[in-house]
Amino acid sequence: MDIHRIKYNNLKYITHSRVHYLWAINELNEWKGFARATDVASLLGVTRSAVSIALAQLKSLQLVEEIRPERFLQLTPQGNKKLNDIDSNFITLSRFFQSFLKLDEETATKQACLIEHLLLEEVAEKMNQLIDTKFKGEKTTVLRDRFHD
Repeated sequence: MDIHRIKYNNLKYITHSRVHYLWAINELNEWKGFARATDVASLLGVTRSAVSIALAQLKSLQLVEEIRPERFLQLTPQGNKKLNDIDSNFITLSRFFQSFLKLDEETATKQACLIEHLLLEEVAEKMNQLIDTKFKGEKTTVLRDRFHD
């Protein structure tokens, strides 16, 4: 059997872990009005050096920027869009897992969190159409604890 992996060269994926850095920066800016690398490390329970490595990648993807001289971190417009897209994917996946696969909320939430950053936009749209068709606009509840890992 010959198995080929499809490469999406034009897509820039970020890892599950990097998504948490985006959320941490966003949350800190909402809670405190600013986010510093030390605050991100504290919130995520990681070392300052781990944050430095993650920030270098997120900056190279133009998702995060550092405001000098304070060294405050903020999401770029692209970073905000990426985070909003990932949140939408999380909701879509959670709804799908609960509605069609009949997974309990906790399992659906954990699974959605693991793959939300990988879902292509056209796949999310098709899943939402399927869910909306089956439930004809009924609201399904999805709760998110961003740092539940």
